Amino acid sequence: MMPTRLQDGLSISLLQWMRSADINEKRSVIVRIAETEAVDDVVANLMNAGLENIEHVSGRALRGSANSEVLSRIARCLGVSAVTEDYRR
Repeated sequence: MMPTRLQDGLSISLLQWMRSADINEKRSVIVRIAETEAVDDVVANLMNAGLENIEHVSGRALRGSANSEVLSRIARCLGVSAVTEDYRR
């Protein structure tokens, strides 16, 4: 079962992984964007924070890959409402 609870914008499974992951290890994540924010602006913020391989999943969700070092920066980006693990990859 996928954890749905969030802490500081990150899913519990990503928080647990972040604490023990090697710096070279990456995870595929889904980033949800707040309704009030412009998607293009949030994408620029996410790129600056270190999210890689960004692609649109839907109008308000993006997929990308990140290592443990940048996950907290991604979750704190202006316009990001949640970051969860992409279980489809």
